[in-house]
Amino acid sequence: MRLSCLLLILTAAASRAQTPGLEKHIEVRPGTLPLILTVPHGGSLKPDNMLARRYGVTGMDSNTIPLAEMLIEELQTRHGGKPHAIISRLHRSKLDPNRELKEAAQGDATAEAAWHRFHDSAQNACDAVMKKHGFGLLLDIHGHRHLDQRVELGYLIKGEQLKAGDAELNADTALIATTSIRDLDKRSPQNFAELVRGPQSLGGLLEFRGFRCLPSPTKAHPGVMAGYFSGAYDVSAHGSRDRGTVSAIQVECPWNNVRDTPEHQRRFARALADSLGVYFEVHFGRKLK
Repeated sequence: MRLSCLLLILTAAASRAQTPGLEKHIEVRPGTLPLILTVPHGGSLKPDNMLARRYGVTGMDSNTIPLAEMLIEELQTRHGGKPHAIISRLHRSKLDPNRELKEAAQGDATAEAAWHRFHDSAQNACDAVMKKHGFGLLLDIHGHRHLDQRVELGYLIKGEQLKAGDAELNADTALIATTSIRDLDKRSPQNFAELVRGPQSLGGLLEFRGFRCLPSPTKAHPGVMAGYFSGAYDVSAHGSRDRGTVSAIQVECPWNNVRDTPEHQRRFARALADSLGVYFEVHFGRKLK
């Protein structure tokens, strides 16, 4: 029984490896920094040999790929190395890597192979970072069009949970254990509330550089009936909630002043690269460079 199961796994893996177009559909870039970028919804390819998804969200996150590419360039300039990057070039109507396999691919064999390449590559990058550096950070890059045009940072904490005061948030060990930054909370010299929405949180550092964020020192939680993306499959699968020492944050970029023009994309990429330098020193206790 064990031998037959192993043969099935190996056969499935070999089949995925031989699926035409996988490298074109899912781009994998090795890096040197303890940082991983995943970009699941920025692709525009709609291969004729892939079925259209029948349910779920199918709209693309426009300009998230060029934004990620600019971030890679700015990290190289400022920190002397590149992050690992996994980029889906497929349109979301064909594949949604930020969902579990059934909803993501909806039975299409080529889409399933692409989904496995995306997540196998992301996990391989996490494993390489842990082996080389001991710990790291994954940023899952997205775009949103909520009325409140802020950079939304998702840690697998629901908007309602963010309404808790700092003392209550710090005391909620059960909540902290279910976040995508579980390992980072253990490493950071700051308490959990500071890590999520203090002046040296990622939101606080980006706000200091001119980008309104949620959560942050100026916006601790979303307002009533306001939209907020708290994180989904990618950060739960590859963050430190369940295993490992790579923490993960879903970075939801607004359209206005961030994704809308190349000039704004570059400005945000610079601000995020600078913020990450401080973030690593403060919370990981080491330079990103």
